[in-house]
Amino acid sequence: MRTGTRTTGTRSTRPESVIGASGTILFVLSFLPWWGRITTGTLRLGESGRVPSASSNFNAYFGYGWILELAIFLGVGAAALVLGRRASTRGFPRWIYFWIGLSMTVLMLASIIRGPVDSVFEGVARIEVSRGPLVAVGLVPCALITLAGLGFARKQARGRR
Repeated sequence: MRTGTRTTGTRSTRPESVIGASGTILFVLSFLPWWGRITTGTLRLGESGRVPSASSNFNAYFGYGWILELAIFLGVGAAALVLGRRASTRGFPRWIYFWIGLSMTVLMLASIIRGPVDSVFEGVARIEVSRGPLVAVGLVPCALITLAGLGFARKQARGRR
């Protein structure tokens, strides 16, 4: 063991590990193609004939717009803050994780309520855009970041007493 050397990082706590893992998992899930589905009926293309029905899935960046993307980028930011806190000697308020997680949860709920944006297909008959299963699954990492941030902030408040 050397003397005179100083490590700047501290060991991660359980809430920090949950926050970092949840932000990373949400980011990875955002690239999977099960966030929504586009289904078309049989389309008639004038004199050239008919196009058969088709169906395709899409990821988080295709159909939901900036609301869902902001929630995902906030999750990446929370994971980066966990890594940054470990590498930094300066502290920052721990309650920031709670507010990031709460913002992510509200944005994710707004995305679920709003649904995928289908304005591109407005007026086109027989095209349906629907939600996929990962929209609901994506809410879990957001809620975990909120709860872990709350536990992390409460731990900081207990340490001051």
